[in-house]
Amino acid sequence: MGTIFWPKDPLDGNDMRLLTSILRRWCERYQVELTAEESSRKAKELVEWYEFGVKDPVELEELIDSQHWRVSTV
Repeated sequence: MGTIFWPKDPLDGNDMRLLTSILRRWCERYQVELTAEESSRKAKELVEWYEFGVKDPVELEELIDSQHWRVSTV
């Protein structure tokens, strides 16, 4: 198996504060404990979106709420 090199910047304290605040709001909104498995999955998803280049807090919240993936039937 080959090695994949993805040059990405390390997360700093400001990044972590932003991501943590978004995750905490998500947990409060859906009444999920921050230490729950579902919260861990959302945290991973959040970091992946952030590393992919999504830096806007509103867009990140929408992405982990899956609002971009909802299909309108209208």
